Amino acid sequence: MNARKIAFDDVKVFHFTKNDVLGNDEERQERIRKLVKAVVLCHTEHQDIGIVFKLESGEVIETFCDLIDFADDFVVIKGGTAIPLISIVDIEF
Repeated sequence: MNARKIAFDDVKVFHFTKNDVLGNDEERQERIRKLVKAVVLCHTEHQDIGIVFKLESGEVIETFCDLIDFADDFVVIKGGTAIPLISIVDIEF
């Protein structure tokens, strides 16, 4: 997947898609599983995690961050920027 790479500080200026980018429940469960693993890696190993997400325009963006957390329908990255869960295409370790 070709995604434009950006700094995590720049995420706050984008408008995210309003529809879930994943097509079925199996993919959505895998996204949650990867997010749980990402949170553990961030908090224990301080490892950079890649987050690939889709914008309202349809463009796919990727950012790397060493601190993430998630609750309910949002992933919060370093600096307090929230990314809607439904816009996340993939998590990379």
